[in-house]
Amino acid sequence: MNSVEQIAQDLISQYGDDAQAIAMLRAAEFAASMNTEEWKIWEAVLIQIEQINANPSIN
Repeated sequence: MNSVEQIAQDLISQYGDDAQAIAMLRAAEFAASMNTEEWKIWEAVLIQIEQINANPSIN
């Protein structure tokens, strides 16, 4: 499991249905501060959460 997958799993475990919103807020925070590197990571986390939610039996 890579770090993006781990972050996504941790957020889902900690925040449940709110995990996607938390990831979106983090991505927006880094985008607003022009921190492209962190923004890309959180966008990837957001996509991973969406994939997990769409296919919960895979993970």
